Amino acid sequence: MPTFNIKLYTKRPLKNGLYKVVLQIVHNRKPTTISLGYECALEDWDKDKRLFKKSFKGYKTKNRILRRTLERADEITDEIQLSKKPFTIQLFRKQFLEQNNQVHFSAFMDILINEFEQLDRISNRNIYRVLKNRVVTFHGSKSDIPFSEINQRFLERFEVFLRLDGCKDGGIKHYMKTLKAVYNKAIDREHAKEENYPFTTARKKSGYSFSHLKSNAKPRAISIEEMDKLKEFDTSEHPHLVEAHLYFLFSYYSRGMNFKDMALLKWSDIYDNRIHYTRSKTKGNIDVNVSTNIQKILDHFPPTNCDYVFPILSDFHQTPLQIHNRISKCRKQ
Repeated sequence: MPTFNIKLYTKRPLKNGLYKVVLQIVHNRKPTTISLGYECALEDWDKDKRLFKKSFKGYKTKNRILRRTLERADEITDEIQLSKKPFTIQLFRKQFLEQNNQVHFSAFMDILINEFEQLDRISNRNIYRVLKNRVVTFHGSKSDIPFSEINQRFLERFEVFLRLDGCKDGGIKHYMKTLKAVYNKAIDREHAKEENYPFTTARKKSGYSFSHLKSNAKPRAISIEEMDKLKEFDTSEHPHLVEAHLYFLFSYYSRGMNFKDMALLKWSDIYDNRIHYTRSKTKGNIDVNVSTNIQKILDHFPPTNCDYVFPILSDFHQTPLQIHNRISKCRKQ
């Protein structure tokens, strides 16, 4: 039977000085190669481990794909054996190239997670990472999940799994909507087939639907009297709540500015007696009048050497990940 290895094909450098990463198949002592679509410099390739080094951009995701490639080569060999057909390089190449265009669920999630990280969309990255871990735990198998396996029955069983794990309707709906977005992306990139789409659509009534998932949350407005109590709350006996109280009131007086936008607010955003900022979630431009109540809160946080208005972020927090983690920590406090 054949043996498989991942190699850097160093016999013939490309015009850009890099080398192709290939799958080597040795059958009847004769080696042949299939290009895997990656190009790599000698210094970025670990010859012993036959993987990309840490210096190669996106090495974690791409190394997972390389490992999965070896698994897939073995699976194709087993399929050929079960079909009672003789193994030939031509037959293997045909089946491998057909499957190689379709990335399975976990590998595709790693690609999306890596893309979000490159785009500094840390919240999206975290949402997709949690979804991937939940689906993989539910699936239980060490092998990756073809998108064709994610059908209506799969989603119904995944819903039961989430419910038994303590998830309510609102949380389940959030997971399913994210999974639906992932499946749509997989179809767009030709890793999944539209005819296997497991969700209901306007034209397709059969499939998994969110309609039965109802949130139990019942938001209500607080009364003017309750708001007055919050405004007049005496923090002298609760000094650890002073900043939280001021942040809450600032958000209220500034027409509902969210915590992330407050954390990112800089003194340079305040001029002509107005606050000018771009909402991080919707990218909409908003300006708010600096009322007497807002000015009182600003006076509590006099300008320092730091550009930020509130002592949530500092000059230390440079990368999007550092900023995201710091804001999350302070919000929890």
